Amino acid sequence: MNFDDLYRDVILDHHRHPRGTDPIDHPHASFFGVNPTCGDEVTVKLEIDRDKVVAIQVEASGCAISTAAGSMIAEAAVGKSFDQFQDLTESLKQMLRTGDPLDDPNLGDLDALIGVHQFPVRVKCATLAVTTALQAFKIYMKKHPSEARRELTIEAG
Repeated sequence: MNFDDLYRDVILDHHRHPRGTDPIDHPHASFFGVNPTCGDEVTVKLEIDRDKVVAIQVEASGCAISTAAGSMIAEAAVGKSFDQFQDLTESLKQMLRTGDPLDDPNLGDLDALIGVHQFPVRVKCATLAVTTALQAFKIYMKKHPSEARRELTIEAG
């Protein structure tokens, strides 16, 4: 089996059996994203504790790349702080621009999206869920900046 087949199998598995679909009834943050070019839509709900994602729900509809990327983000996001999630987002976007693999083994299956860089029109499909999740996280952090810092300070003290 070559790498293209392996990546294709990983993407199809995430598309057919998406992770991060368990409902979050009272999310701390939520955001809706859409890719008007192709009609992909995603709603991301986050449960956050002390500036870390403790649960994520991704409701995605669209192409296989978009729904698979949402599933992959759901796996990779749990346990990430706001700064770590921003870094994850930038690393993924960089990989999709350049085709250079991710060098963080904690990002799970996200590197299976590496082939998307060959199809620039599909990059938005692959980044919709992560940019939507980041937007939800940003909104939460703007509403709760002192709470996140206070909890981190108490934890450190």
